[in-house]
Amino acid sequence: MIICSRTQELKPNQKLVIVPLGDIHFNAPGFDRIKWNEVIKWIHSLVLREDRQVLVLLMGDYLDTFSASERQGLSKAGLHESSRARIERMLRSDMDEFIKELYPLAKIIGGVVCGNHTYQFQDAGSKGLVGKTVDQVIAETLDVPFFGVCGALVLDMVATSTTRIPFKIFMHHGFGAASSKNASIKQVLDLRSKFPAFNLYVMGHNHIKICTTQEGIDVRYRANTKQWHMAQVVQGFIRSASFLKGYIEGEAVDGYNGSYVEEKCLTPAGLGVVTANLRWKFDNRTRPVGFVLHVQE
Repeated sequence: MIICSRTQELKPNQKLVIVPLGDIHFNAPGFDRIKWNEVIKWIHSLVLREDRQVLVLLMGDYLDTFSASERQGLSKAGLHESSRARIERMLRSDMDEFIKELYPLAKIIGGVVCGNHTYQFQDAGSKGLVGKTVDQVIAETLDVPFFGVCGALVLDMVATSTTRIPFKIFMHHGFGAASSKNASIKQVLDLRSKFPAFNLYVMGHNHIKICTTQEGIDVRYRANTKQWHMAQVVQGFIRSASFLKGYIEGEAVDGYNGSYVEEKCLTPAGLGVVTANLRWKFDNRTRPVGFVLHVQE
């Protein structure tokens, strides 16, 4: 597991908006271009606000590339070199277009998680990309950390020159086929039994738009009183939704064309984003002592 840290300044009057973007399927016929444009425009508008800081997390499945079973079949297909070269030209073109749209946000992207829809470049025509996956190339081009399928991002939250408190985020692209909201959020809640000490857990994969928080009590030492005190702890749990339409009006699904979501009568995708919103929590002396966290669909 890759662990990275990032210094994140947050003034007393500011809110940090954490925006996971995942399961985008940018080059798919069902990609919701209108919703995507709306979200990207909204993120840019947040960046311009003096009372906001923004952190974007890329959660996997950026292009509608091959799933694990499709990659296995492709490796056994015995493709001619010209066929593989043509496939990789198309993928490079789609990938470059996707990166171009995200590049202006590169400074606020915390890292790239690998999805199950990906591809490893192999054709000589891909030159320096050979041996790298689509996800790796996106991370390298944006100059942000590449986590693989899961990782930990520690935000070194800076309030003043003397006040720094870590905020820890666990990210996993997701697994399995939990298609109901209850099963979906349970997968994220179950992460806490394996990784109990994180502030925020983010998972993608199943296109379900849902989030929740859990509250508890910790005891923490305060240097100013030289005593241990009770402290409220809030942990956030997020599924990062999708930009791939599951059902498209006017489209016939017949086993050869259309959405696999409709073909298998799966739950319609939750399009857009789910966010985590973070502010400082102050003691009675207006000194930051922790965080106020809420999540929002």
